[in-house]
Amino acid sequence: MNLNHTNYFDCTFDPGHGDTNKDFFTERDFLGGWTVSERHPIKGLKRRASTEILPKNKIYNYKPIMLKEILNNVLLKYATDQNVIFLSGGKDSTALAHAMKELDIPFTALSLYSDVSPTTEKHIVYQVAKQLGIKVKFYKLNKIPKTHFDYWIENPYTAKVQALKDLKLDKHTIFTGEIGTGEMQVNQSLQYTAMMGYKPKELSYWHVNVCGSYRRYNSVVPMYKDSIYQECVEHFIKRFEQWDRHPDVLNRVMFSRLQDEGAYRLFNYGLDDIKWVHPFADDMFIETCVNIPSTHKGRKNLYREMYDKLTDIPWRYPKSGLGIPTV
Repeated sequence: MNLNHTNYFDCTFDPGHGDTNKDFFTERDFLGGWTVSERHPIKGLKRRASTEILPKNKIYNYKPIMLKEILNNVLLKYATDQNVIFLSGGKDSTALAHAMKELDIPFTALSLYSDVSPTTEKHIVYQVAKQLGIKVKFYKLNKIPKTHFDYWIENPYTAKVQALKDLKLDKHTIFTGEIGTGEMQVNQSLQYTAMMGYKPKELSYWHVNVCGSYRRYNSVVPMYKDSIYQECVEHFIKRFEQWDRHPDVLNRVMFSRLQDEGAYRLFNYGLDDIKWVHPFADDMFIETCVNIPSTHKGRKNLYREMYDKLTDIPWRYPKSGLGIPTV
């Protein structure tokens, strides 16, 4: 269950049974495990997306210190005397651990790693832990058990749940870095815009192509003639139209996919009985974050503007992920 308010990303699928809707699974394949339409795995039923609109018609001229205050308030509101942070060594989880340490909130830092991945980030986590003065529980996971997902596929969620249950931490309050600015994939879209100008149609193709290829293809041209593929592209064209109200063009470029992919990232957490908190996805934080000037976010330095003593270790290394196969 998701404890905090994530209304910009909340969505539901109608309950019920019936004939399989093959088009849903075709769309899910085109986007790499998730969907954007009202399609449901069962014919005649629908997915209900959030009706909240994230882009505002003005720029919020707030300083990053306000985001710090918002984030701190979320942490203090939901923290208990038994908390867990998944510490990956990336920008989001490191900023989260730094904030909780600064607030004297007790937490267990849990980090997943793999022996089979050539890009393990265990050494980065060690460095972050040393800087923060904390101990880390490491959980080795060389394969992710194949899980049947009725709706959207999210294998990292499966890995986290397995670790929590094996270590008997699943009754704690679990804080994640989901929807943090460190994970927002913006470099390619910003680079394209710098070279070619603001081209929402081409970027809409890029959104579908990059997601459906699991980040392998950064193409801005049509890759398929399938009508469902084209529907996905049209969805993002409409997202850009929604963002036209916002004056900062680079915010449009960076965040036009955020509500859709964010819904996907949070969805499976909302189906279990584990107490999850996603501070960066909290309503006030994410609304403020995306609507302040883009200059704070394009280089992913926002957290270091919020916390002046935050370590720079995550900025020294490219994020590579677990690299664990699903079996």
